[in-house]
Amino acid sequence: MGFNKYMIRISIRLVLIFVAMLVLALVIGKQARLFTVAGVSLLLLVLVAELYRTIARTNLIVESLLDSIRFGDFNKTLRNTAAGMGFEGLADSAQEIIHAIASARIEKETQYQYLQTMLEHIHTAVLTLSENNEPELINPLALNILGLYNTRKPSWSDMEKKAPVFTKAVTSMGDSGREMIRLSNTPTGKQLLVLVNSVKIGGAPVRIITFQDIEPEIEQKEMESWQTISRIMAHEIMNSLTPLSSLTETGIMLLEKEGRPRDVAEVSQKTIENLYTALRTISGRNRALTEFIGSYRQLSRLPPPEKEELLVADLLAEISELYEIPCKAKGIVCSFSTGPDKLRVSADEAQIKQVLINLVKNATEALADMESPVIEISVKRILHQVAIEIYNNGPAIPPDILEKIFVPFYSTKTEGSGIGLSLSRQIISNHGGQIAVESERDKGTTFRVVLPVFE
Repeated sequence: MGFNKYMIRISIRLVLIFVAMLVLALVIGKQARLFTVAGVSLLLLVLVAELYRTIARTNLIVESLLDSIRFGDFNKTLRNTAAGMGFEGLADSAQEIIHAIASARIEKETQYQYLQTMLEHIHTAVLTLSENNEPELINPLALNILGLYNTRKPSWSDMEKKAPVFTKAVTSMGDSGREMIRLSNTPTGKQLLVLVNSVKIGGAPVRIITFQDIEPEIEQKEMESWQTISRIMAHEIMNSLTPLSSLTETGIMLLEKEGRPRDVAEVSQKTIENLYTALRTISGRNRALTEFIGSYRQLSRLPPPEKEELLVADLLAEISELYEIPCKAKGIVCSFSTGPDKLRVSADEAQIKQVLINLVKNATEALADMESPVIEISVKRILHQVAIEIYNNGPAIPPDILEKIFVPFYSTKTEGSGIGLSLSRQIISNHGGQIAVESERDKGTTFRVVLPVFE
């Protein structure tokens, strides 16, 4: 509105100047009196001076507006500059622009302060790196974990000096990844879970690194795991040793008389048969105990994966060939969906096959005596990860069993060793992935294996 009034004012002055110039030309052409020519000329000069004055006043308001924006002085009142000049409308429009810019700046500052406050109080360390690998944003917890206590805004070279293990891990992960590392720049060391993701902000690539000291949680979980394993091992060993002790005592009683061994002539056929039965039982329990200890050794001595580039479709094709005939024989409808073409992972082929075979085998066992049994194996890509899902429509796993399903030596099967799923989890963990299970009543059970994509 103020700008429209300004344009009308300028237009009127231009028209008046044009009319004055025509009149001046006319009076000069008719050779009018000098007084008349001088009067028209004076009028024209007054109109030109008024036009100049109008433009100068406008420039003054615009200059004040630009100065306010340049120096961040949003408290200036432009109406005072235009007071008495008839430019209040234009000044008001300029003042609205200043208020809009001030509001936007205040909102931006508020958002920045909110972000800073949140970063200072969250229990996760956050670091962002520019395209040139220089830190842009880092919260106090990140500084504390990396040992940069007295540095407000460290450079990448500062981090390389203080926490070389961390910077090496971040560099090796590139634009995305997940890795667990141990820092040694503190007396006790810190176990960090480091996650890297990349985004584009304003067209420029930015890496967001989040990490957390999970040493206390790991220690707690280790204690709980060892307590659980100890209870299970004690239970299994006592189950074997108790009958062994009892049978040994029985054998001694059969062969002893008054604290001395019986003569051979005193040992009856019935006694020999009882001793034979006792020794057979002892041998069986000894064999079972040996197999149990062998299972423990297999779990504790898992070799590191020998990774190579593998096509997910090829892995599933081999599993499909392996289980196609057994599934048909059991009346199980088994379907495979390999997901996106040329989807690859970096993995130990033998170990990953062992995990998938174990999960499909468990699925077939869960469908025993089921009507219309179904197994579905599918593949999905979720950002930088591959999810392989093995679903069966069998009975749901009870919640109390679901909590212990990955605990070593825990099994609900009469002939199970209880290390299959715990071994599978360890294999997937060694590959930088995860394995999880979901089970709901009337919906079935899904085991999900998540691995990093090879790109």
